[in-house]
Amino acid sequence: MTINPGMLIFCLLDSSIAFLLVFFVSRAKFGGEKSMLARVISAILGTLVFIVHFGVLIWFNTEPVTISAAGKAVVYAAPIVLSILMIILTLLSQPPKKTSEEETEESENDTEETATAETNEGTAAK
Repeated sequence: MTINPGMLIFCLLDSSIAFLLVFFVSRAKFGGEKSMLARVISAILGTLVFIVHFGVLIWFNTEPVTISAAGKAVVYAAPIVLSILMIILTLLSQPPKKTSEEETEESENDTEETATAETNEGTAAK
């Protein structure tokens, strides 16, 4: 029952990615950074996922186990693919940033509207 050192390092990294994914998603679900309960629950859930995922990966790489290559590939790639999807969704859910050109145009429009409004008020008062 030996395991290749490269595969052992991959198992640690893959399980760490699974831990981080579960930790951050569950922390956000249970109340965010400020909630102590959310941090405790997410740490416990993340640790459980790390242990189970690491155990499954080690079990896959022992000799008597006969798991199909497709099954192994799904388990190996799941945390990585989910992390990439979470990063993409996070980036897509952010509001668009204003460029300096847009800010300049908006300030010019506000100035013009203010000047027009003052002119109209001055004419209406006469």
